[in-house]
This record gives sequence, structure tokens and C-alpha cells, in this order.
Amino acid sequence: MPSTKTSPEMAHRLRGLIAELSIAALQFTSTPRVESTARQWLARADLDRDDPEGAETVALALTLAGALALFAPSASGAIAIDRYARQRKVEGDEAAALAVLRRAHFRILRLDEQEAGGEWRLTDLATDESILVYHDHLPPTALGWSLAAWLCPLAGGAFVTVGPLIPLDEPALAVGRGFIRPNGRGLGNPLRCAEAVYRYIVRHGSQEFLGQEASAKEDEDFPYGPETSILDALAHKWADLAPDAKLSPDDVQTVRSLTSLDKVLDVLVTSVMARDHGRARLAEGYARIAGIQMETIHYRAAVGSTFGRVTLDTVAAAIGRHIAADEMPVAARDLFVNLRRRMPAASSGGNTELDRLLQRIQALRAKTVEQGCTEQEAVLAAEKVAELLDRYGLSLSEIDLRKQTCEGIGIDTERRRASPVDSLVPSIAAFFDCRVWGERTAQGAIRHVFFGLPGDVEAARYLYDLVEITFDTETRLFKGGDFYAGLMSGDRRSATNSFQFGLTHGIADKLHHLRQERETALHRSNGCDLVVVKASVVDKELDKLGLSFKVQGRASKKYVMSDAYEAGQEAGQRFDYRPGILG
Repeated sequence: MPSTKTSPEMAHRLRGLIAELSIAALQFTSTPRVESTARQWLARADLDRDDPEGAETVALALTLAGALALFAPSASGAIAIDRYARQRKVEGDEAAALAVLRRAHFRILRLDEQEAGGEWRLTDLATDESILVYHDHLPPTALGWSLAAWLCPLAGGAFVTVGPLIPLDEPALAVGRGFIRPNGRGLGNPLRCAEAVYRYIVRHGSQEFLGQEASAKEDEDFPYGPETSILDALAHKWADLAPDAKLSPDDVQTVRSLTSLDKVLDVLVTSVMARDHGRARLAEGYARIAGIQMETIHYRAAVGSTFGRVTLDTVAAAIGRHIAADEMPVAARDLFVNLRRRMPAASSGGNTELDRLLQRIQALRAKTVEQGCTEQEAVLAAEKVAELLDRYGLSLSEIDLRKQTCEGIGIDTERRRASPVDSLVPSIAAFFDCRVWGERTAQGAIRHVFFGLPGDVEAARYLYDLVEITFDTETRLFKGGDFYAGLMSGDRRSATNSFQFGLTHGIADKLHHLRQERETALHRSNGCDLVVVKASVVDKELDKLGLSFKVQGRASKKYVMSDAYEAGQEAGQRFDYRPGILG
């Protein structure tokens, strides 16, 4: 039976234990042998005693000689790991890590692709085998590089690295290729190959190690500290966290609230800068922020609002323009591409019952709005929507309800000035468990955005359309009545406004009472308060948008004609949404 694949969490833990064990096992290597190997490599390295990099080259030689000695067998065939294991009893995960470390092999690799969960796809150049490696801190700019590394095999076929991960230029790669056997049969002598590659690196130089934190070349002059901005402070804070560590919900919400096109571009560039300065952990902190910002943009794009017009495609296009103008490094695009791969896939639907519900609501809306109908037909259609929604809600369990994804629908009024019908929008949203906010379009027109579960926002849009029809119908009837005809021409505008305010309050009051009746019926039929569950789902999804809303204060007192206002209020009370109304 094939082994179960090691989880990313377990791989991360094993990698940490392997690093600790390999360091501990160095005491069981021969110090004179390590120093002798390093001296041989350095003998032809042309060191300049006055050059500060000379000390770094010596440190490099000792590090690589130690890594080589760790896996070099003695006359008895035992390696330093075996000698360490005989001196210390290990159990649990530590024993598993030790068993994995014993099976480490030297490989010549090419970095092909980054996958989710700290996984990287590489090709073993000696066997042409595609393998999966868990590694937390490889820069996206390393894609396509040739590398030399010791790999430890995990259950399920994946690997983790131990020791330094060395980038290879063409001459260094040629040294490694000299040990590759034909027909994909691997390295002829992996230990000799490692020694030859390490010797070449010490004598001719190489880029700094990949995946090693706080390296000797770390640049302390990185220009952005935690005091620079809130996002910089979070990046520095998150740099000390493990890749799988949970982030504070408040911190995540702060990042979401600070999401914009300019800010996500800045964070992407800063992550690349941190990587270039040798600050790998800090670069990951900024990458985490960029990932959350991109996720927020992804969520916003699904909402019918003006802020949702910035999409991930918009970000990609902006990056392309900046790179073409030499205003952004190409590595920022590589980071963006890798982060975008981790974005949640768009929902493919699959809920046939919900699809049928939405189709029926949309069909009713088309009949009411596009083809025209009487007020009585509109009310009967609205009754049907309420019945369909309640039936659908009662058929869902709490678990299924929490699995739904919220959506948004924007309604353009094409009006610059507020109308009495606008004050009914909160009542419409509350009737269908939606959240709603108002905004202005680029042309200054008023726009309402309903946000909630798919069926609810579709029904809210439908009810909004019905309310507009009712306003047109009832206002036309009012203007055709005796009261309006008996007014002076100068008073008719005020009378119309008074009637519409009365109509607004009448409908709002009717929706409020109907809402209470529906809540009671839903709770009695289902036995649990799905209304509360639905509200928590909507609020949680709303948080992902990272928006801050300004609650509008109460409007100033309106002075109205009492007779016209009361006529409108009576008309509003005639607006009925309950099933069972007869023509």
C-alpha cells in the first residue's frame, strides 16, 4: 500500500526537527577532518586578507565542509547521524525526523514551480523525475534556477531539505552534471558530487544560500522599519511567526481595511526589496500581507459596488505597466503570480436547488419590471418570492447555510438627489437579512448595494423594483385624485413629497411587522433560529471586504402636509407581501 502523503503542517515540523538534529549531530563529526577539507578548498580560493568578504568565504567553506562530513560514512559505514542516535534516545516526531534524516541524499535540481502550502515542484536533473519539496522561504525569483541540496524523503513521496540550498550558475552546474549517469540513472557518486560542487563554490563563489534565515549577508539597512506604517509594523511582527501560524483576526482585518491598488503594489515591491536585502522572513511577512490584500480584492470583485472595480486583473495590468516603465522589479510580478495561484477558485455552482430559486426570482422580476404589470400582479409576484425564499430557508440545515458564499448586487438609481424611496432601502435589506450601503458612482449618481446570501440579494433587488413600481403607481393615482386637483399649483409639489414620505413610512412599517411574522414562522417551523445563523454568516463575509462604513445619522425633521402624508401612509399600508392575498 502506498504511504499517506505527509501534511504541510507535519512536513514543517519535521523540517524543523531535522535542522535541530543535523546541528546536534555535527558534534559527532571529526573537527580536524572538517577543517582540513575547508583548508584544501581555500588553498586555491585567492583570498584577499584585506577584503571583508574573505571571512565570509572561510565561513562558507567551514559550513559546506561540515555538511559534507555530516553524511560522510566512517570505515564502519556509520555516519554522524548514526553516532548521535546511539548516544541519545529519541521518541515520537523526533524519532521520525531522525529516520528521515538518515535517508538524506544529495541532488542536483531545477526549481520549476511554487505550489500552495509551502510546496515547490522541482526536477531532479540526474533522473528527470519531478518531485515535490516542502520549503518555507524560497524566493519566487528563484524559479528556473539550478540548485544543489540534500533532500530527506517523507511519506507519500515528497521531500524536505536539510542544510544549505546552493544556487548553481552554469559552470557550477557543469561540475555537478559530470557525475550524472546516462539514461536517467541518477548521480554516480552523490557524496563525491557534493564535494566537487562545494569545492567549486568555495573557490569561485556563488550567490548566498537560499532558505537560510538571518544569514551573514543580511542587510541591516533595510529602509522600512515597524515605525514606517501600520502595514510595515505587521510585516515585521509576522516575520517571526511560523508559516502555518494563525494570524490575529484583528491584524487580518486591519490589512483588509488598508487594501487598495496602490497599497498592494507597494507591499509586493517591499517584499521583493526585503528578499534582496537578505531579509527572507521579513519578505514572507510582506508576502502574507500582499496575499490577504489580493484575497480581499478577490472578494470585493464579486460585489456589485464601485470599489469592486479593482480586480486581480487590474492589479496584474498595473504591474505590467510599472515594469514596462522600469518602475517595478520583474520579481514583483513573479510574487504576484505565485500568490494569485493560492486564491480560492471561483464557485462553480452545483447547488441546483439554489440555481432554480434564483432563476424563478429573476423570471418574476423580468415579468414585473421589463414587461410591465399592474400593482396587484406585482404584489402577487412578491408574495411568491417570499414563499419561495422561506421554503428554501427551511430546507437548509445550519451547516449548509454556513457553506454558502455571499454576493452583492448594486442598484444604480441614476439620480443625484435623494428621493423618499431611498429611505426604504434599509427596510428592504432587513426584510431579507441583507446588509446595504450607499455610495456615489463616478458620475455622482446614488447607488445602493445589497450584500448577503445569493437568494436574499436577488429578492432584495426584486422588492426594490416592486417598491419603485408602487411609488410610480400610487403617486399617479394620488395626482389623479380630488385632493390634489383642489390644491393651488404652488402647493402641489409639496403635497406630492408629503404623500411619498407617508407612503415610505407606511411601507416601512408594513415590512417591519411582516418581518416579525416571518421570523416567528421560520423559528417555529425549523426549531432553531436560522435567522441568527444567517446574520453571523453575512457579517463574517462582510468582514472579508475590509470596508469601514459611516452610519448615517437621522435625517432632519420633515414638514409635510398632514392630509397628503396620511394618504401616502394609507397607500403604504395597502402594500402587502404575505401569501394568501386575493385579487
